[in-house]
Amino acid sequence: ANDTGKKLDKENAYSAAYQTFQQGHYDKARSKFQKFLENFPNSEYSDNAQFWIGECYFFEEKYEEAILEYDKVTKNYPNGNKVPYALLKQGLAFNKIGDKTSAKLLLQQVIKNYPNTSQARIARSSLQEIK
Repeated sequence: ANDTGKKLDKENAYSAAYQTFQQGHYDKARSKFQKFLENFPNSEYSDNAQFWIGECYFFEEKYEEAILEYDKVTKNYPNGNKVPYALLKQGLAFNKIGDKTSAKLLLQQVIKNYPNTSQARIARSSLQEIK
């Protein structure tokens, strides 16, 4: 019976963090996602939680921190469904700090590895804007 409780805890913890994020409380949301990862490092939500930590930094315009957190998505959860999102956002974050070379490489990687996805489409139009 304990497993069911654990599962609920996990889902509740993730939902609570995500709700906080959606309300725009990025600082609080980030703490909740970090706590979630401490408690559930290998759950089906872990790659998502890691991605949202990057997003919290991105929306706070802390792009260097965001880049490091997005990188953990691809390194720690290479088979997760958030990898193309993380690569895309990492590329956009590099562009924000003026590192166009890294931005281009990441956006090209998204197009190459995840063709026909909405991430690839966004990457393609973002690439055209980087001069």
